[in-house]
Amino acid sequence: MKKPISGRDRVWTTMVTTAALTFGVVGATVMTAGASPPVQEVERAQQVAERAAAADGAVRTLRLSAAREEARQQARQRAERLVGVASAFEPVTFPALPDNWVAAGLDISKAEVVGDKLVQTLPSGARVVLTLDPELQSYLDQMLQANLVPHGGVVLMEPHTGRVLAMAENSRRGEEYDNFTRQAQAPSASVFKIVTAAALIEGEGVDPHQEVCYHGGTRGLTVRNIEGSPRLDNRCNDLEGALAWSINSLIAKQAYKNISADELLAWAERFGYNQEIPFELPVQISEAYRVDDPHERARAAAGFWHSHLSPIHGAMIGGAMANDGVMMRPTLIDRYEAPDGTTLYEFEPQVFREVMTPETARKLSQMMVTTAERGTARRYFGHNRLFPNSVEVSGKTGTLSNQDPFLRFTWFVGFARHKEWDDDRGVAVAGLMANDPAWHLVGPQGASEGLRRYYQLARERRQNVDEAVASR
Repeated sequence: MKKPISGRDRVWTTMVTTAALTFGVVGATVMTAGASPPVQEVERAQQVAERAAAADGAVRTLRLSAAREEARQQARQRAERLVGVASAFEPVTFPALPDNWVAAGLDISKAEVVGDKLVQTLPSGARVVLTLDPELQSYLDQMLQANLVPHGGVVLMEPHTGRVLAMAENSRRGEEYDNFTRQAQAPSASVFKIVTAAALIEGEGVDPHQEVCYHGGTRGLTVRNIEGSPRLDNRCNDLEGALAWSINSLIAKQAYKNISADELLAWAERFGYNQEIPFELPVQISEAYRVDDPHERARAAAGFWHSHLSPIHGAMIGGAMANDGVMMRPTLIDRYEAPDGTTLYEFEPQVFREVMTPETARKLSQMMVTTAERGTARRYFGHNRLFPNSVEVSGKTGTLSNQDPFLRFTWFVGFARHKEWDDDRGVAVAGLMANDPAWHLVGPQGASEGLRRYYQLARERRQNVDEAVASR
């Protein structure tokens, strides 16, 4: 009986056979099944097999290297062809965000209504999507033109973003009053009492509800009005009443006793006076001067000269009161697009100044609600049957006249919120009119019309949304 072939014998026989076939080994000892191969033959067969495997690996490596080199060569050729094609075209460039929007051609009078936006195409072909509300802007433009105001302007702005919703203006006499909403040609008048009140409440710790007795001051302020007289001071009121009724002698008396020249100037500058206002269009700096004479400083604190204000800056002051004391940087531009429609810039709100604490802002705002309800602006808000009683208004009036040439400046600066809409963040407003002896329209009236139309449009748009949701 033949002896079975073991696994080791099979391996050895296979290795010898492979070596013989591969390298033509001659004289290899052929073992019969069952015989034990010599050790040296096994080792020689292993070496032959290893050399065969190494040779095969080398061949594979050479083939792979050649394939890789060929692929690299093909990729290089494709890249060269693409470069050749690209060089046949002009480079594509997009307009950068302009450093000077006026030089770039920004002019809101050239904007056109596209959907619910005002859009201007600049000379470069780029498009500017404005923040202005087309319907609100158109309404106020027509109001100013129809009333033949020599010089007038109304600005509405979102307090929490600085987005300008309307910037309507009209000037009929003299180039010095062109761009009226951005010019600080008008005296601040009693609007400056907002600055003084903040300085008294926050800076000096004056209790706004403490009564102070006074006399006179309706037309001007004498030294006795400012210093006070126990014999003549027969009328008394607190700071809220002084703002609501614009009581000059009470404000002047408090400032005379409590606020230094440095302090009054510092507070004016906290409110943005003597500061450049960053805006896409030029804004004249609102100036407030240091007044060293204590009596003249008291007059300045009550709004008698020594400071000037632009309507857009006035709206920013109203916005700061509504926005917990934070004044936002104003903007006209929501979006800037390349000629092909690519968005190059989208507006994001930016803080301009932190004017006062939230507590001071809330106190001032609540105190000046009285101005609109039953104070100097009641005729245009609280006692105006056309103005919606669902809207609460807070603000300050101001009146002062130039004599040569005669111009009577009338102001309203403040903000409004809807009493029933919890999501209403409010809207800031400034209205300024400059009239000759024949009155046409006054600042509080312009502000009232702006706010009335704003909330009328807001109500209509909310109703449209509600109806659309209900129909789904």
